[in-house]
Amino acid sequence: MVREGGMARTPPSSTQDIQMDVLDNAALQGKYSKRKSRFKRSDGSTSSDTTSNSFVRQGSAESYTSRPSDSDVSLEEDREALRKEAERQAMAQLEKAKTKPVAFAVRTNVGYNPSAGDDVPVQGMAICFEPKDFLHIKEKYNNDWWIGRLVKEGCEVGFIPSPVKLESMRLLQEQRMRQNRLSSSKSGDNSSSSLGDVVTGTRRPTPPASGALDMPSFAFDPDELEEEEAAMETHRSPKSSVSSVTTPPAHNKRIPFFRKTEHVPPYDVVPSMRPIILVGPSLKGYEVTDMMQKALFDFLKHRFDGRISITRVTADISLAKRSVLNNPSKHTIIERSSTRSSLAEVQSETERIFELARTLQLVALDADTINHPAQLAKTSLAPIVVYIKIASPKVLQRLVKSRGKSQAKHLNVQMVASDKLAQCPPEMFDIVLDENQLEEACEHLAEYLEAYWKATHPPSSNPPNPLLNRTMATAALAASPAPVSNLQVQVLTSLRRNLGLWGRGGTDAAPPGALEEHAL
Repeated sequence: MVREGGMARTPPSSTQDIQMDVLDNAALQGKYSKRKSRFKRSDGSTSSDTTSNSFVRQGSAESYTSRPSDSDVSLEEDREALRKEAERQAMAQLEKAKTKPVAFAVRTNVGYNPSAGDDVPVQGMAICFEPKDFLHIKEKYNNDWWIGRLVKEGCEVGFIPSPVKLESMRLLQEQRMRQNRLSSSKSGDNSSSSLGDVVTGTRRPTPPASGALDMPSFAFDPDELEEEEAAMETHRSPKSSVSSVTTPPAHNKRIPFFRKTEHVPPYDVVPSMRPIILVGPSLKGYEVTDMMQKALFDFLKHRFDGRISITRVTADISLAKRSVLNNPSKHTIIERSSTRSSLAEVQSETERIFELARTLQLVALDADTINHPAQLAKTSLAPIVVYIKIASPKVLQRLVKSRGKSQAKHLNVQMVASDKLAQCPPEMFDIVLDENQLEEACEHLAEYLEAYWKATHPPSSNPPNPLLNRTMATAALAASPAPVSNLQVQVLTSLRRNLGLWGRGGTDAAPPGALEEHAL
């Protein structure tokens, strides 16, 4: 019974287990069905809500990061505010500099064309200039920019790139040029190899193997070839928005051979007012030339009274070359070769000329040793060269012979000097006086100097230079030319009688009171 009972109890326990399993499975199915129904989407897909919620959260995070944050916006606003404040301060400093005196002047050896990417302190206020222009520098703004103006009528104060800035721009421009040339050469090689070898089937000639034919390759300066290519590119393509630093092309440049390229500085420091120097019609020291130049000096003294300093220079200022003064090793060579004046004298005279020019007055030099414009071409004086020209050699011969035997015996020397001046190209002179009347020649010179005065004295700089009175009372008066003798008055009278240069037959051609002053 017990066994039966035990056997009888065994099936029910198994069926209970089965029933419990069924119930458990049903409960599990109910749970799963509920979870699945809970995870179903509206379109009947069986993706879980957790994945869909993760998609929603991921999308919202992306949309949040795509928008600029408040901190980024505030940083941009701060940068813009700082930029506007710096520009406002730079503009205020620019306005103050208009009334400041000229600190120094430079002559440009390169050209500059500004662009928007040059980091100018005030956009649109950078000054554009060409080679051989003159700039008046008022003050230094920072290491990259100066404040000054182009010496030209109607030009106002602006920002001028410093030599450091121009050098960095030049290096960047050369780097871009090399990269462009390298990329174009690579593309040219690929196109030539594909077209020349594949399409036409022709072979390119092999380069010569002999060493003698490779010699001309050393004779070319790569920097000069780059300059020629850059010049050709500028002629082919229009101007871009990129700023450019240009160097003037050299005339009749010889092919260098094993020559080191000499780096030319972008600026040369020159006097604030370019000194006026008269040359011609022949050699100084002879009566005809001295009297013609003396008549012009007298006119300038009366016409620009209070605005001009006329000073005599006895030292040979043609020795004041930049390469000599900046290189102490050449001083001994000059001292040995120069018998007229020492280098210390020359340097002292040069400094005196610079000091006179600081007053922004016209400065006229009665230089004894200067008879040709090439003598001052390599100096830092940058003078206004005035050429007194007698076009007819016969007229000059007649004038020299009229001064007697003491002058006639040096006729050939004076004629050769006059011929050398006549052979000079016009660009070597700033003004050529070839008029037949003294009045016309004087007015021609006066018009040029009045225009130069307006270019160097803009209306915005009305306050006078404080150095004006001091220099006028000391340096200019102490170095004034010696009084004219009665012999010079006779020469002027003889010139008027023998040539209509000083007025044909009339006494009103000379400046009023000039002859009487000489007689005194």
